[in-house]
Amino acid sequence: REPGDRDRGDFRGAARLRMVQNTQGDEGSCATAAGEARRIMEMMTFRKKQTVDAATLAQTVRTVVVDDRVASRAKLKEEPFRDGPPSTGPGLPKNKVTTSLYTWNIFQIWAIIPLDLWRQFHRAANVYFLIIIVLQMINKISITGGLPTVAPPLALILTVTFCKDAYEDYRRHVADHAENVTVTHQVDLVTGEVKDVHWQDIEVGDVIEIRNRELIAADVVVVESSDPNGLCFVMTANLDGETNLKQRKVHTDMKHDPKDVLKRGVTVQCELPNNRLNTFEGTYQTGTASHSLGAENVLLRGTQLRNTESIKGVVIYTGAESKIQMNNAAPPVKMSSMTKLCNVETLWIITLQATFCLVAAASAVTLNYRDDVKCNMYIWGPKDNDLANWDRANCIQHTSIGEDKVAYFFIKFFNYVLIFTNFVPIAHVLTLDIVKLMQSSFMENDLKMYHEFKDLFGVTQEFPMVARTLELSEELGMVDYVFSDKTGTLTCNVMEFRKCSIQGISYGLGTTEIGRAYRERNNMPVEAEVPPLPGDKQTPNVNFRDPDPSDRSRPSLSKVISDPGNPRHQGVHDFFLSLSLNHEVLPEKRDGQTFLSASNPDEAALVYAAQHFDRRFHERKMDDVRVSVEGVEQSFTVLHNLEFSSKRARSSVIVRYADGTIMIFTKGADNVVKKRLSADTHVNPPDVYQATMAHLDEYVNDGLRTLLVGQRKIPDAEYEPWAAKMHAAEIALVNREEERYAVMDEIELGLELMGATAIEDKLQGGVGDTIAALRDGGVKVWMLTGDKVGTAVNIGYSCQLINLEMNMLRCVAGEDAEKGVQEGGVADTVGLTDVDKNGVPMTDVLKAHLDSLIHAHDAFQQEQERVNETRRRDQVPLLPPKESCLVVDTNALRGVEEAMESGKDSEVGQLFLKLASRVKSVICARVSPKQKSKIVAMVKESLPLKVTLSIGDGANDVPMIQTAHIGVGIFGLEGQQAVNSADFAIGQFRFLKPLMLVHGRWNLRRCSLLTCYLFYKNALLVLPQFFLGVRSLFSGMFTWYDLVYQWFNAVYTALPILFVATFDQDVNADIVMKYPSLYKDGLERKFMTHGSFWRWMFEGIMHGVVCYFFVEIAMGEDVVQSNGKAIGLFGAGIVMLWLVDLVANLRLGLEILYWTGYEAAFITVSILVFYVTWSVASSDNDFMVSVGYPNIVYGTMGWMMNGSWFWFTTFLALTFCLMPMYTIYVVKRSFLPSRADIGREIASGWINGVKQSEGSKTNGETRVLNTDDGHIELQDVYAQSPAGRSSAL
Repeated sequence: REPGDRDRGDFRGAARLRMVQNTQGDEGSCATAAGEARRIMEMMTFRKKQTVDAATLAQTVRTVVVDDRVASRAKLKEEPFRDGPPSTGPGLPKNKVTTSLYTWNIFQIWAIIPLDLWRQFHRAANVYFLIIIVLQMINKISITGGLPTVAPPLALILTVTFCKDAYEDYRRHVADHAENVTVTHQVDLVTGEVKDVHWQDIEVGDVIEIRNRELIAADVVVVESSDPNGLCFVMTANLDGETNLKQRKVHTDMKHDPKDVLKRGVTVQCELPNNRLNTFEGTYQTGTASHSLGAENVLLRGTQLRNTESIKGVVIYTGAESKIQMNNAAPPVKMSSMTKLCNVETLWIITLQATFCLVAAASAVTLNYRDDVKCNMYIWGPKDNDLANWDRANCIQHTSIGEDKVAYFFIKFFNYVLIFTNFVPIAHVLTLDIVKLMQSSFMENDLKMYHEFKDLFGVTQEFPMVARTLELSEELGMVDYVFSDKTGTLTCNVMEFRKCSIQGISYGLGTTEIGRAYRERNNMPVEAEVPPLPGDKQTPNVNFRDPDPSDRSRPSLSKVISDPGNPRHQGVHDFFLSLSLNHEVLPEKRDGQTFLSASNPDEAALVYAAQHFDRRFHERKMDDVRVSVEGVEQSFTVLHNLEFSSKRARSSVIVRYADGTIMIFTKGADNVVKKRLSADTHVNPPDVYQATMAHLDEYVNDGLRTLLVGQRKIPDAEYEPWAAKMHAAEIALVNREEERYAVMDEIELGLELMGATAIEDKLQGGVGDTIAALRDGGVKVWMLTGDKVGTAVNIGYSCQLINLEMNMLRCVAGEDAEKGVQEGGVADTVGLTDVDKNGVPMTDVLKAHLDSLIHAHDAFQQEQERVNETRRRDQVPLLPPKESCLVVDTNALRGVEEAMESGKDSEVGQLFLKLASRVKSVICARVSPKQKSKIVAMVKESLPLKVTLSIGDGANDVPMIQTAHIGVGIFGLEGQQAVNSADFAIGQFRFLKPLMLVHGRWNLRRCSLLTCYLFYKNALLVLPQFFLGVRSLFSGMFTWYDLVYQWFNAVYTALPILFVATFDQDVNADIVMKYPSLYKDGLERKFMTHGSFWRWMFEGIMHGVVCYFFVEIAMGEDVVQSNGKAIGLFGAGIVMLWLVDLVANLRLGLEILYWTGYEAAFITVSILVFYVTWSVASSDNDFMVSVGYPNIVYGTMGWMMNGSWFWFTTFLALTFCLMPMYTIYVVKRSFLPSRADIGREIASGWINGVKQSEGSKTNGETRVLNTDDGHIELQDVYAQSPAGRSSAL
């Protein structure tokens, strides 16, 4: 077969040619030729399956005509609309990007205001207050004389929101403009002219030239490179945060024929626009051939060309259809639990408001249509001021009340709707947003959550805490479940090559921190740490220890690899050669030094390990890889790179040696590679296989990451048809990835086991302390990892996720199930070895097993309860609760998922969640990224009242992060995909402790107080008007001075609550960090519940009663000023408002637990502003009239302030309103203290009822009890011994 045959797909001609050649050379090879012909005919059938008609093709494939805009636009119009997300279509030719909401130019800028108002009035609260304004302008029902007095505060809120929206949108517009006018270089293929153009002027089908260190203007297919090998390098930090260089290349066949490739009118067929960054399927069709295109042939918009003089590319996706823009789709909208509760409570408040209005309207009709009322001309006044025709017998016709009771009912109903306008706080949402913004600012500036380190190049990397979703700041204080990735999240993701097993011999000494802990737990001798020998080679990411040369009892890898005569030399050589070839690492030079740049730190560590043993990877040129073997450079031709994916869990490389030998090297997860090993005992001797498996178990006990390595020689007769089939799969237009993976599986079989690698990924500092603190705080922590069960368990012990006192419940299927009990765990009482061909346990077996584990857990609990009951009778201290942990693997989880998804047996899922909710910690081993998100979704949907948090550092953690209620990303070494998708970002896992325990708890309490207080003071403000209705026949008369009434929330009570909700602390940070059980307050929903909200509302109603009736009683019915004028209705109203303002501000003072002095200043200023307003309104001038407010309280201040009754009423009202809650708080904190009360005592120096002297040490003097029912225990302990208050904490 000729090379051109493959390009043209002429398999039939190739078959005939090979048969003729074989029969001419050797008649005995006819059978071989016939077999090859059959295989090639199979390829023809395979290609036919990929053939689609033109109509279907237009619906599934984009066709781009190179350097022909008219033809490309016509093709784009044929594309379908795509629902997404994100939704696009038909094709967009233009490259201009617009992310701003509004058009910022001189001709259309006027449209921004109505557009923003339209968006703002999509909010229910704004619509509500707009309706109130309309009602205020209807004279018959208005209580303000037809003036829309709600308009000023609503206008203020709309203006502030508009300014915020406009500022944010203008910043987006500026960024868009800067990007759109960036210069790139367009190539005219007819004239050869290269001209500078703006990014926004590029279209699909254009050929552009990109030069070194320039950003890529659009998604392009690389068709020409200045590099002689057709290579180029890009940095993708703008896409995924990864700073390592990635190699891209011109297709091999396209490189040899540039004239046919760069020709106007040739076409590119590729997949429709999508947001998959790491995959691409397409074909480049010239007049003579079709060339398959993959992700390695495409440069994406936003990436930067590096280490390459220039490249030329064909634009395939532009603007909003480029992959970077399609990944900018809005993340899932998340709403905090408090917001949901507030929405529910607001509906109830509106219902209560409507009830008051209905009662008032019904009472008005009932009372006012009595004979002794409806004919009272003094009350109603004559109709049309006609006194001459007054007739008492027909008085209803002569008074303004009218005869229509229904109309009167609705008039009074809307009267009271306006009176109760402020029952719903107009600024609640805005105030909450401002507070959350300030809270997030303090979180981001907390130095206790700031992280920095120096990378391999000596550059300091800074990682402050970042709050990306303000809505969830208080949700951090009520997290029930934490789901954590392991690699890069709990560990440093800095890999070190520690050990390896080659041909059944284990090399490498020493152990790890995890290994030492494992041996100590199991009473095994702990191997001493082996120091490096003098003269030992130092290699990055390698921490390998060989025995001393004089020690002949242990195998030395250095001796074997340096002695060609050693019988194990060849196996060791092949092992490290495979590591130097099977990877996607690139060498990168900085400051005269060469570093290995890899997106996966495991790969870098393995390549460095090969370098450590003199198999140094030098460079990669197109399909040529150069490796220095003991100083001698050798060249290997890479025929195929079978890339790693989470689905495949392995990677392979097929190379051709200089002598023509074709080898495949494979490395991957042990459970995957084992299935692909040859069953021939001559290829894989049983003793070597068993020894390698035993070494894997040893490495697992050390907490090391393991991979199996295999190889196989591929005969030419097998490779050629496989390569043709692989080529067909690579240019498939439909299901390319699935077809490629299927073909890869065919070649990765019959492998010879070479050995295993063991890499250490050390735990981050503070991980154990953080997980222990979360568990003490009542949080259930789940670790989701792709590691083996044994590795996951050992890491669980090391990071204090589990401990020896726990009962280990195992739900493990397949090979791990056969190992039975591990370290005191419960054996598989039913057994999960009864699995299907995929290793998934049968539903009935899984159900029985889960049920047995639940019974085992309950038995442990009951046994301890019996023991504690005995100890209680004997008056002996009780034992702490017995905790359990659950270990589950991917196969068992798949069994649960399949049972739930197929609807075969929903009880399986219920049993699993029932078991998982009872244990303290869960370890999920060997799980895939997709399973991680499914696990989080399962818990989130099945336990809707629980709050979940997911934390991870890599792209594979993004689904899990976005699924949970709260997503936390860690600035890791694998890019910033997790950070960009998260709600909060931190530098290391240990910062989760202050984030949740300190800031989360503070924010939860502050936002709870803010919400309850705003509704409380509004109830206090409006309810006196209802009580006035009792005395005024529910006439709808308004007693408040409207200026003070409308600005009550915005001016007279705004500042104190803003300050308190931002800065108040019930317990300081040091105490919370020392006593994590304080976090249980949030889990037990003690800060805001339905009950606590309505307690505040009831308090507001009662205080409204006091403020109204105390003034009515004090003033009586005949209060007359010294000038002979009566105080009147509005005089009484201003006194009520004075009391309401005092009570509202001072009531907040009872909630303040962290006095700095500013709180008192803000409260004082708020009261003084009210005083000044009253003074101006009461003064002898026309100022209030000039600004639109009638001077109806003129002269009231001087007369009232000089009266002893006024001050006595003020004193009595404050006493009756504030003393009951003050007394309750004093009694509660003295006799029924909360955790926070005891925490404040400890902070002030009281330990176990004893005041500590200054400078005395309190560490270790307090016994800490962490119980699920801390409040009850707290009462019991305090009742028994006042000195034991801090012991309960």
